[in-house]
Amino acid sequence: MLPTDGPLTPSGCDDHRRTLHRARLARRAAATAVPLPDEALAAGAERFLGATTSRRGALAGGAGLMLALSGLRLGKDPRHLLELAVEDAQAAGPAPILVLVYQAGGNDGLNTLVPTGGPDATIYNAQRRRIGLDADLLPLGGANPVADLAWHPSFGGVRDLYDAGKVAVLPAVDYPQPNLSHFHSARFWRTGVTDFSVDTGWLGRYLDIAGGQNPLQGVAVRWGTDDVLLARHAPTCAVFSPSDFDLWTPGVWDDDPVTVIKGLRRLAKPSRTRALRRAVEVSHQSYDVWKALQPLRGGDEPPKPTTLGYPQDDGLSEGFANLGRMLSANLGIRVATLEADGGWDSHENQKADQAENLRRLGGSLAAWQADIERRGLADRVLTVVWSEFGRRVEDNDSQGTDHGAGGLVLGIGNHVRAGVHHDSRRTSAPGWNLRGFDSDAWEGNVPVGIDFRDVYAGILQGHLGVEAGRVLPRYRGRPLQVVA
Repeated sequence: MLPTDGPLTPSGCDDHRRTLHRARLARRAAATAVPLPDEALAAGAERFLGATTSRRGALAGGAGLMLALSGLRLGKDPRHLLELAVEDAQAAGPAPILVLVYQAGGNDGLNTLVPTGGPDATIYNAQRRRIGLDADLLPLGGANPVADLAWHPSFGGVRDLYDAGKVAVLPAVDYPQPNLSHFHSARFWRTGVTDFSVDTGWLGRYLDIAGGQNPLQGVAVRWGTDDVLLARHAPTCAVFSPSDFDLWTPGVWDDDPVTVIKGLRRLAKPSRTRALRRAVEVSHQSYDVWKALQPLRGGDEPPKPTTLGYPQDDGLSEGFANLGRMLSANLGIRVATLEADGGWDSHENQKADQAENLRRLGGSLAAWQADIERRGLADRVLTVVWSEFGRRVEDNDSQGTDHGAGGLVLGIGNHVRAGVHHDSRRTSAPGWNLRGFDSDAWEGNVPVGIDFRDVYAGILQGHLGVEAGRVLPRYRGRPLQVVA
């Protein structure tokens, strides 16, 4: 266990609402570009372009691809970046690929992987009188059966993968002294550091070490960038649909990107503001990448996700299908991030909402694994599902659960160390180990049994081939073996 030095700090959802508000602004910016105010660039182009909403406004929004270029060295000519991507991929050979899937809001792990026997089940049944699950649960079988745990009835897609020996289950994962804030916890998980001393993402730092100048080496498969990919030097990008990739600036400039870039150049020449000139350079680089990536659009209509076995009308499924196409194009992608559909911040009406969310997530993950197997990529890809925290052990009067500690992490792939895992230094056996949840140390929360940095360290060393201490500052833990 990782006892806290002080009480856990509860947090409301004001910070999560701000996140949702920023997301709405980002979507609006993707449809309407805005001019670049000089004062907004006072802190420098890199920091200005590091803000999702402003960056999308600056680059005029991508219909299918928005280039972050957060670490691209200014002045480097990227006119042949597509060729560079292919060259990097060929030079690297069959390099490992990591795919992260984020459940935004804090998934309830206890109702995803349900205790069915022993002390954990006794505590679960006593504390979950309103939303507890006991019917139609799916047992953990295959070569790694577990008698005292079962999957949510809607999580059949992952149950099948588990029974096939392709899922590593990590319950009660978190960090010491969790404060239960969406913003703080998500930031810590993305940076790999449990304070505010580091601005880069843990995968961005990995790319700084193992990557190059190919912006397609780290891809956020979404409509905006992902801070987990933020690097010092290594460029990354955000690509949702390569078929729909475009740049446009409705209502502000001519729709022709060439005209836009020429106008920005003219705007920058008389300016003495270095930040503005740098922003123009980054915009011009973005145009060059846009031009280089035109062949990715192709002339044929891409296959619909449903024809590949993905659930219908699901954004994650569409993202997976797009990512599969990009991986098959051999563009040198090393890491990719996606976000699962649905509201995982389940303060109310949890049973119905989580059932639908897990149905779609499980179906998408099963279809994704089948997709990369068809493409011959499954031996290279590790998929990891995470959320910024779990939920409290006791349910609430609104038929939901409040922010808690100790979430559920899943590793999926052909070479995972399949089964349910734990850190023997902190817990006695695989599972949730809920005893002590109501102590002064945990105050009604799932006791943390695995430090998430040990999970990262295991992924870095076991899958990506990089020593953990080079990526995780001040790391002194023991890597958890996620892959076999």
